[in-house]
Amino acid sequence: MRTWKGLLLTFMLAAFTLLAAVPAMSVSARMSEDPVDGGGYNGGTGGSTGGSTSSSSTIQTIPSLTAESTWQSSNGGRYMYTRATLQRSGALAGQLDVVTRTKNNVKLTGFTGGVFLLLRSADGAVIGVTDQQKFGVDGQWIGRYDRTDYWSWSFDPQVAAATAYIEIIQQHSAKDLDDQLAYWQSTVCGNLDRLGLPKPPYGCG
Repeated sequence: MRTWKGLLLTFMLAAFTLLAAVPAMSVSARMSEDPVDGGGYNGGTGGSTGGSTSSSSTIQTIPSLTAESTWQSSNGGRYMYTRATLQRSGALAGQLDVVTRTKNNVKLTGFTGGVFLLLRSADGAVIGVTDQQKFGVDGQWIGRYDRTDYWSWSFDPQVAAATAYIEIIQQHSAKDLDDQLAYWQSTVCGNLDRLGLPKPPYGCG
């Protein structure tokens, strides 16, 4: 009788131990099969995600540059305002979009305003220059004395990417302004050579 009871007790203890072990084994099996980090198994997705991040980081986006400037004659009668935006990356890299307003407060005589823009690198070197744009206005009692014009210019994308800031030069379109433009045009080619940037197809012999 004691032997029978002892065997029954031994059997119950063995069954209880087996049942207690099964849930733990089941949980362990499920954990080894569950996806890691949202997909894949055994950390495989970690490698995939890392590759994707590395690929996207190679795409460099350089913010556009914007500059604005005003000019007024010494007597306050003539006025110019220019705002320019240069795209430095992407499909429109190198495109410069400009708006210039020319206004005359003098009653009987008009004037012609001139404007051109310089692109400067981080060390201040001039690496790009537009042609001079000229806008004429009449006297206030004669005709059109206030005008706004939109214009654009194109630079090599590498030159645009190397541009740190834009300088706007505007004033009465006289010989001194033409001389300034000629000077900067002759300076650009040497600076592009020094910085290893591509030169424009015109103006650099």
